[in-house]
Amino acid sequence: MKIINYEDLFGELKRDGAISADANLIANALMRELYVSSGHSLARFLGVKRCFDNDMAMRIWVQKRLDAQDGYFVEDMGSKLQSELYELLPHSDYGGY
Repeated sequence: MKIINYEDLFGELKRDGAISADANLIANALMRELYVSSGHSLARFLGVKRCFDNDMAMRIWVQKRLDAQDGYFVEDMGSKLQSELYELLPHSDYGGY
């Protein structure tokens, strides 16, 4: 009978640092600014797998955007991604101007 070391197996399948420090920093700032609540509905708007909760969906979305950039400044990407989020997320009819 062969013994399987699951720690080694999972380590091979998932690369270390899948979500970078920059992605975490930007995602945290976006979640604070936009008051992202807990739940699972955000993944649908961000185009990530629906199995992820709002927190992880935001991190994955940010990481994908960072991976698509050759070089970036964290502050600039934070502003750019905030603008993208406003376009992606549904707008409510509350508080009309």
